[in-house]
Amino acid sequence: MVGQSEVVRCRDVMGVLREITVDDVNEFVSPGSVLQQRLVRVNQRVYVRKYVSRAAGRQNPRLYELLENEVRAGTRLGQVFHDAYPRELARLVAYNVDVEEPFVLLHEYIGEPAAGAVTRFDDARRRRFEHELLRALWLTALAGVVHGAVTMDVVRWDDGRLQLVDFEFAERIGEPRRRGGGSLARSPEQLAGTGLVDTRDDLWAAGLLIRELHLGVRSTGARPDRDHDPERLRALLDPVFGNPVERRPYAADLLDMLRGDSRVPAFTNPDAVIAAGRDMFELVSRGKRGPVAPPVGDWQDQSADTHKPQADTSNPPEAWKPAGSWSLPEAWDRRVVTVVAAFVIALLITGMVVLS
Repeated sequence: MVGQSEVVRCRDVMGVLREITVDDVNEFVSPGSVLQQRLVRVNQRVYVRKYVSRAAGRQNPRLYELLENEVRAGTRLGQVFHDAYPRELARLVAYNVDVEEPFVLLHEYIGEPAAGAVTRFDDARRRRFEHELLRALWLTALAGVVHGAVTMDVVRWDDGRLQLVDFEFAERIGEPRRRGGGSLARSPEQLAGTGLVDTRDDLWAAGLLIRELHLGVRSTGARPDRDHDPERLRALLDPVFGNPVERRPYAADLLDMLRGDSRVPAFTNPDAVIAAGRDMFELVSRGKRGPVAPPVGDWQDQSADTHKPQADTSNPPEAWKPAGSWSLPEAWDRRVVTVVAAFVIALLITGMVVLS
C-alpha cells in the first residue's frame, strides 16, 4: 500500500461532494483508536486516514459504528466552529461511509501521544496540561459533543499545546447513553448506560486523568480512593467525584477555579440555517390545525445546559475553504443562500396547499 495513489470520492464537513487524489505515505498508530489508520497526502498536505477494511469489518462489524461516531462528532465540530476551529480538537476534513471500505480524513495530529510526554513534566507543565484538557472539553461541550473515552491515550501533546483526538466513542448531548464503551475511565452513568448524555459526562474521566497526571495512578474503572490525595486535587475534583452528574461542575467551572481560559470562541449553530423557514411553516400549521410537535433530530440541543451559550447566527462564518482542488468556488455561499431560500419558499407554499 505504501506509495500507492487512488482517486476517491468523499464529502467535506459541509456535505459537499469531492473527488480527490490520495497518496499513501505510511502506517500510523494512535493508541486511543480501535480503527485502522494510515498517514496519507492530499495536495501536499499530510492527513490521518481512518478506515474499516473489508476483512476487519467482517470480523468486527461494530467498527463501522465507531467510524460513524467519528464522522458525526467531526462534522458537528466542523460545522459549529468553521474557520475558527480550535487547535485543541482533532479536525475532520472529509469522509465516505457509503463505500466498501469506509474512511475519514483528519488533519495530521500535533506532537506526540501524551503518555510519554507527561513523564517529563514539572509542576508548571502539569498545570498547563490541566488547563488545556479542560479547555478542550469546554469546546466539545459548546458543540454539544461528548468524547466518551477521555484517557491519556486520546491526548496529544506538543510543547505546551494539547489536542484531543479519536472521537470513536463520541455521543451527542441529549441522546440516550450507550452502555459501556471504549474505556473504563467513564462516569458511573456512562458505564451503566442510563439516562441521557450530559455535557458533564466527560468531566469524570477528566478528573481521573488529572489524578493520573499528578499521582501516576491509572484508573481501573472503580470509584477512586482519594483519602490521601493532595489538598489541591481534592479541592478541584471533589465536586466532580462527590456529586451525581446533574450537580457536577462544568468544564468552564473548573477552568475558572484554575484561572484558565473559559472564554467562548466564535461559533455558530448549524441547525439555525433552516430554522426561520421551519418556524414560519409551524406558524402556518398552527393556524390550520393547531400546534405541531417540533421535529426531533439526531443533533437536538440540550436546552437545560445553562453553560452552553446561545449561538450567534447574525453573521455566520464562511464555509471552510481548504487549499488546492478542495477549495470552494467563490460563489458557493451565495448559491447556498439561494437554494435554502428557494427551499423555504417551496416548503411554505406546499405546506399551505396541503393544509388548506
